[in-house]
Amino acid sequence: MRIASTASVTISSISENPPDRHCRRERYCPDIKFEFSGIALGLTITREFTLAHAGRRRQALMDGRSFFQDKRDAGAWQAGCRVEGLLVCIALGMAVAALLAVAPGAPGNRWERFGLFGFFGLWIVLPWYFLVCAFLRPLQLKARVKAAAALAMLFVWSLVVGSITHALMRPLDIVEESQWAFLQDVGMIGGILTLSLGLVSWQASRLRHWRTRSSAAELEAWSARMRPHFLFNSLNGITELVATDASRAEEMIEALARMLRASLETGASVPIARELEVVRDYLALESMRLEERLRVTWTLPEHLPEIEVPALCLQTLVENAVRHGVCQRAEGGDISISIETGADTLVVAIGNDVASAAPGAHPAEGNGIGLNSTRTRIDALYGARASLQTGSQDGRFFARLTLPIAERRS
Repeated sequence: MRIASTASVTISSISENPPDRHCRRERYCPDIKFEFSGIALGLTITREFTLAHAGRRRQALMDGRSFFQDKRDAGAWQAGCRVEGLLVCIALGMAVAALLAVAPGAPGNRWERFGLFGFFGLWIVLPWYFLVCAFLRPLQLKARVKAAAALAMLFVWSLVVGSITHALMRPLDIVEESQWAFLQDVGMIGGILTLSLGLVSWQASRLRHWRTRSSAAELEAWSARMRPHFLFNSLNGITELVATDASRAEEMIEALARMLRASLETGASVPIARELEVVRDYLALESMRLEERLRVTWTLPEHLPEIEVPALCLQTLVENAVRHGVCQRAEGGDISISIETGADTLVVAIGNDVASAAPGAHPAEGNGIGLNSTRTRIDALYGARASLQTGSQDGRFFARLTLPIAERRS
């Protein structure tokens, strides 16, 4: 109601106060330009604030860091567009408007110019961002091709908006200059926005690249720390089995060889079926030492989707469950590993009994490095579309890993 009343006041004020014919000597009519641009900018900002405020209530119910990550709430944003990116585009549009408004030698009032340029900046950026997220992002193209196409769309869209705006404002005598001169001003705004967003995208790409390299280095350090400790315990267990159960000792040697091969591989991600094989080998080797103290329950679907996970991420979560759950209890403990598949997500849940002496200390004692490293590598592979949640409840510690079944972020 407030937006409708504001719009009616704006229309009536323009009709009751026709433009002064003497102002045709100037580039724009100052009074009407200030009123039109100021109210239009206010309407735009009010609308975006209302949408963001309405989505804030749903944020706590959504899994991840995006307001529009759930397809049921906003289908056009399902391709991975986040509210953070929308806010960056709005901030860049207003920053460009402010720079053009205070440019030395610019004619007219600075506030009027800021209102007009801000109006054009927002109405250029917002529809463009929606179009890119709804149509361009889902396409199976390389990241560089998508970025180039998005920037080209931004510049072309700025010219389209300028042409439509000039055609609507010219009959009202709000704009006196020719369409070509008007498009030059609008094209300058679109060009600056295109350049700014291009630089921001390049910086984000470089940051993601270095985060991926950092995650790979953490994985190598994690594997290097695991190999001597785990190898020592496994060899001791195999040595004891050789004299009592040679066939099982042979199986454990093969499992250890597969584990070492997996830890030596340099790939950032592996198929989930292969990662589960590594987890089975790890639990088989740990069962030599823990024997009946280690009890594992598997709940797996009949068919696993073809999805990739960060190398050794599930093994790290299971190792945390063994070291900080089962090993801390004299009677041992139960570990549950379950996988559930939905329409577009795969959920891996790992639970273990917590030592009764200090149930609240489980997440903090020694788990931080492994969990933080896993979160970093998951974010580098899938971004906000994946999440790792941990917590304790009823004497058990849970780690819940949610991954998108669709292709990972390019």
